[in-house]
Amino acid sequence: MNELLLILLIGIIVFSTAAIEGISGFGSTILALPFVIMLIGIEKAIPLLTSLGWMLGILLVCRSWRNIQWREYLFIAAHVALCIPVGLLIMDYLPRNVMTGILVCFMLFVGIKGFYTTLKNQVNTNQPVKKNIFMHLILICGGIIHGAFSSGGPVIVIYASRALPHKSNFRVTLSMLWSSMNVIMLSKWTIAGNVWTPQLGRQILCAIPFVLCGLLTGDYLHHKVNERTFRLIVYSILMIAALSLGFNVLRQTDFFG
Repeated sequence: MNELLLILLIGIIVFSTAAIEGISGFGSTILALPFVIMLIGIEKAIPLLTSLGWMLGILLVCRSWRNIQWREYLFIAAHVALCIPVGLLIMDYLPRNVMTGILVCFMLFVGIKGFYTTLKNQVNTNQPVKKNIFMHLILICGGIIHGAFSSGGPVIVIYASRALPHKSNFRVTLSMLWSSMNVIMLSKWTIAGNVWTPQLGRQILCAIPFVLCGLLTGDYLHHKVNERTFRLIVYSILMIAALSLGFNVLRQTDFFG
């Protein structure tokens, strides 16, 4: 494929998913991943989207840093940071399709349940989250998935959607998390020395304007939606992300022939 056309296609995908993350605070990597994998393969897609996701997170933090909930950020980050190395090992040594298939089913269940519950009831922004064993396991799984795919957001958001019910706190606290955690991923690849190539560098640089335009679009829309609509958007993204991941698993296993 012509490199200019390839960059344009990546840019369109990045713009669309950056706009979604600008609204919700998560979703850009997990939604873009299946489509970018089709264009450049998983080995290049993950570092490219991680780099862009890191930039997007930094920009969102600079935009709304006063809304960061530091207590919840540190609680989530402690779990995720400890488990990212496990995910990196899984990515290097274990088959990913089975793990991804389980993740897809779990994400779909949570997305459908959360969407239905929110549709039937108003959002309660005052009820504190219970930090029980289930919530700890959710964050541990999120860290492992983030290490393996650089896209643990859909799992982590299961906890964050309860712990951070206000949309602006939710968005910027997660953005702070992504910008911090992705430093671990980027450092690992830099030390390895076999990831960054001139072609990948050009693709990242060319995609930055699309990220900025997507962020501005998403930020504008973020302030236009109410808390209930925001919650419905979050669970919708969770379901779409699950379907996108599921499609990619089926494609890699030659389900479509």
